[in-house]
Amino acid sequence: MSDRDERIARLSAASEQKKQDALVASENAIQKLQKEGKSITFKSIAREAGVSTSYLYKYPELKEKISKLREGQKKSGRRVIPAMSNDSKSRIVYNLKRRIKDLEQEIIQLSHANESLAGRVFELEENEDTVDRFRQQNEKLSLEIERLTYENVELKNKLARNTLKLNNKVTQIKKPTIPIPESVKNEFKELEIKINSTFRRLIRENPEEVDLESIAALKYALKNNSVKNPSGFLVKAIKFRWKKPGNNLEEKRVETQVESVFPNGFEEWFIKALDSGFVMEESPFELPKNLKGELLVKVNRPTASGLPYSQMSWVEAKKLMDLDD
Repeated sequence: MSDRDERIARLSAASEQKKQDALVASENAIQKLQKEGKSITFKSIAREAGVSTSYLYKYPELKEKISKLREGQKKSGRRVIPAMSNDSKSRIVYNLKRRIKDLEQEIIQLSHANESLAGRVFELEENEDTVDRFRQQNEKLSLEIERLTYENVELKNKLARNTLKLNNKVTQIKKPTIPIPESVKNEFKELEIKINSTFRRLIRENPEEVDLESIAALKYALKNNSVKNPSGFLVKAIKFRWKKPGNNLEEKRVETQVESVFPNGFEEWFIKALDSGFVMEESPFELPKNLKGELLVKVNRPTASGLPYSQMSWVEAKKLMDLDD
């Protein structure tokens, strides 16, 4: 056997061992989450097993098992979530801060390595094989930087939410009842929307200016007769802190040209997709468009290149979601 064949054999064996280790870790993670009564999702299993979500999607049997467990857990509604103390939340905040710091340092190191490899590619233009190898390594590092940057942003958002929850708990001890601002009440009255328990909770969890900006986003959409369920739209707007477009030129264009903010059927589907976790949390006003003018959304499906989401037109995403259902 040649040296090349031996290297290939060793790489194949290492790859197979890595696959088996990932499968075993995933199975152990599923059993642990079930035993502790925690939520069964691709993200929670990947986090517990120490693998990426793309690993879980690689193996059809494992993917099908996780999907069935997740759906069964949703239908039974018997998931038990242990109550968290302030100390537990503080530890979570501390661990998240430490993880963010580690990720930022790793991103810096990978960026330096990426720059170094890019420089070496230009120096080795005459050696085609070497150049191709370094370009492949450079592409892998770029994808890893993008993945880590995305994870870092998610961790920062999670840290902010945990910090907000911790602060809210302390505030509630000192002041059990938080009144709804009169400005927000007046806006709801003008829109003829009833402040139910869901709205009351969301309004009190967010600053007054956030609530008013979300209401302004709803008014902007209603101005173009594009919202069929104002209450549902406003719940998502406050929850995900949507804002209306702030460009005055854009607002003047809308006033002088009849054009809907969203295409027909998009608003109802987007709210449903957010509720089910099918798409990532984004403001509908900030979604980009493709060459056909269709809104692009980020579907919670990893790509073959390792990205944690797949970007596609909302029309294609709707078809995919219908197939899943």
